[in-house]
Amino acid sequence: MLGLVGLGLGVTISVVDMLNGRQLKEERELRQRAEQRAEEEKRRAEEEKRRAEEERQRAEQERRDHPAEPNISANDIEEARRDINYDPDATNIAVAGNVNSGKSSLLNAIRNLGKDDPGWAPTGASEVTAQQHRYPDPVHNCIWYDTPGSGTQSVTAFRYYYSQRLFAYDKVILVHETTLTEPDIRLLQVCNHFKQPCIVVRTKSDMHIYNYQKELEWTQQEAREAFLREVREDVARFTAQAEAAQASFAPQFDDFVVSTTGIRALVRGRRSPDEVDEIRFFEALGLRGGLEQGIAK
Repeated sequence: MLGLVGLGLGVTISVVDMLNGRQLKEERELRQRAEQRAEEEKRRAEEEKRRAEEERQRAEQERRDHPAEPNISANDIEEARRDINYDPDATNIAVAGNVNSGKSSLLNAIRNLGKDDPGWAPTGASEVTAQQHRYPDPVHNCIWYDTPGSGTQSVTAFRYYYSQRLFAYDKVILVHETTLTEPDIRLLQVCNHFKQPCIVVRTKSDMHIYNYQKELEWTQQEAREAFLREVREDVARFTAQAEAAQASFAPQFDDFVVSTTGIRALVRGRRSPDEVDEIRFFEALGLRGGLEQGIAK
């Protein structure tokens, strides 16, 4: 009899322990869910705060890049042209863009110069320059000005435009290697604001197409079509963003796709299998290639 009582007591205690354990588990799960909700709310609040700060910074950047009354006078232009040694009998073209975007290589190809030629523009690591370089080009009746790189977020587009006195030139070439960046677009906006021709060119197309071909095991034609489709989509995306933001510049622009191989072939009066937009790029600049001039080194 006592054994049965003990057994019953043991079962009762086990049931109580089980119920207590279940209750503790439920309470623990409730605490965990409450903590998760609190953590999620904290993350959402931090995300909203971050977005608000980003929006504030964008608005502030927009105000700095597009002041209500940008003050560039005729005297500013005249003084800047004296400082850069502006040639009124030639087309003076500033070449802007991030460091290592291919600016110097592009200038060498347009002028058909090699490393040992006088006036060759340093390329590669030595292309990172802190000051402007002036390159006369009697063949095309141009003066090319290789400006320091513009690719820093701390320097606004208007400040870069003004500090480099891009307003002093007849045209600006915006050189980039990969996708267009926000500073690129803002520089386009500033040039448009001052009604200054700005020509956008994407360099190293042959290298990018080759990389597509090898990495994805595509044919040369498949790689070329994919790369060019990506370029056009890139332009369309930034155009749509500018229109949605009601940006103060006409977003219709061409992003000319070129390579130094294609440029050199054109200047030398030949056609390259790597050619994409080289002829249209020369036309936009008002230049003629060797196919028309009969130039060959």
